[in-house]
Amino acid sequence: MRVRSKLLSLMHLDNTYCLLTVRHVKILQSYFNLLDIHGDKSLNDVQAYCFMRLLTDLTKDEIYQTFDMLDVDGSGEMEFSEFFILVCVLIAVQDHVEKQFIYRHCRTIFGLIDIDGSNSITPDEFRALTYLFDFKKRAMHEIFYEFDISGDQELDYREFRLFAMACIDKQQELEKKMLEKAEEMREKALEKEKKKQELNERYEKVGIIAYCIIL
Repeated sequence: MRVRSKLLSLMHLDNTYCLLTVRHVKILQSYFNLLDIHGDKSLNDVQAYCFMRLLTDLTKDEIYQTFDMLDVDGSGEMEFSEFFILVCVLIAVQDHVEKQFIYRHCRTIFGLIDIDGSNSITPDEFRALTYLFDFKKRAMHEIFYEFDISGDQELDYREFRLFAMACIDKQQELEKKMLEKAEEMREKALEKEKKKQELNERYEKVGIIAYCIIL
């Protein structure tokens, strides 16, 4: 997920608890009131869709799935407390502090992802929401079963917490390898261009010498 918002770019989570400051919460409350055009202290799915569509690159299905996930009480509306969680997630992604956020609020994230309320996370449940924290499916698949200690192809809360941390570390490892590969390709391209330039200079010298001999 990519986040693009001038307003959220001015907000950051504190380093200790990974939450917004009181000042930013008040600003967010005012923003929420502006979005709440019906004045019923909640946002419906259409309002939430417009908000997410404007601020992120999520698809329509992903946005509505996120809305259903955050609608904890199943009211079909997003109250401010649920909106607050959403914004904190967006800021965590924006500032690339997903690992710290999940670590501090692992129980909350676990509850959101556990859509069926079974107190366990299946591969399908987690895979369906990988877009939210931009987890790569490859990273998740490679280590999911390493943390399924019970062998039931599901993660309980303790297993999920270990898995979430490892999943982010694995993704960072993959991204590091991609950057290293890109840098290697860039260096090869520069080396190739350098050799090409040296070859052209050599041809120019040979041409000059041949011209002098003819004269």
